[in-house]
Amino acid sequence: SNRQIPKRPPADSTARAKHLTYEQKYDPIASPFKRRVEDLFIEPTGGIERRVTVDTLRNIVHIRELFNGKDMTGWYGYVKGRGKGVDPKGVFGVKDGHLRISGEEWGALTTEKEFSNYKLTLVYTWGGKVFPPREKTARDSGLILHATGTDGVYADSWMNGLQCNMIEGGTGDISILGKDPAYTFTSPCEERLASGKMGLYYKPGAPEKTFNPGARLLWPGKDPAWANTLGFRGKNDPELPVGKLNTIVCVCKGDSVAITLNGTEMSAAKGLKTTKGKIQFQSEGAELLIKSMTVLPLD
Repeated sequence: SNRQIPKRPPADSTARAKHLTYEQKYDPIASPFKRRVEDLFIEPTGGIERRVTVDTLRNIVHIRELFNGKDMTGWYGYVKGRGKGVDPKGVFGVKDGHLRISGEEWGALTTEKEFSNYKLTLVYTWGGKVFPPREKTARDSGLILHATGTDGVYADSWMNGLQCNMIEGGTGDISILGKDPAYTFTSPCEERLASGKMGLYYKPGAPEKTFNPGARLLWPGKDPAWANTLGFRGKNDPELPVGKLNTIVCVCKGDSVAITLNGTEMSAAKGLKTTKGKIQFQSEGAELLIKSMTVLPLD
């Protein structure tokens, strides 16, 4: 590398009282995080100097990778009609460096551990494969937050939870998976036409409404003519199509959840009574490829 590190300042330097020590400044954290800091936070100031704030270091140190890029460590699969860990068709696995959900059979990919008060960053793409009976409908999965209950408690496939919907044209909608009233939430919204009937669209500053199991909060720019057809895209959709990487960020803090997709504010919920649980993905007919996933604790 051509990166240069300035010489260690003298022990009696007056600059030492105004700046970080040499060790703090040029070796802020030990391997394996050191290279990550160098790559992200180097600015030229005569020589090349690493300027890393305390908050930045704290965030990097505590970021937890939920997918190691090699195997399913920290995760387990549940297949409808088969059970936990019984997956003869390989619905869940790792392919070409991606955590893969094939969609061929209904079920769930779930973390071993529970989480609360965190920022989840998910980088994913839709794969090209779809399976009966949904080979002609919009590609569909689902990111389940604060998942609780037994595996397969709902529809012999999934746990109960708050769902950040992942479906072509509707990614970023919020709904409740299962019938547990502990996931009831409120959100500011307005009523508008949605697929031939009236729907509730997220709108900051609008009156709050309560969403019970069975209800759905729509993201603000969702096409009012959304249809459950393969490859559906509305004119405002921030989600990129098959083969393109997308980033979902879910900030789960206390009794609230806020969701962005590729930098666009999609939806938010608050008033949750369940604020801790596992993280789960649905398998329901479409291939989903996860490139990376991190959790940053907010405690």
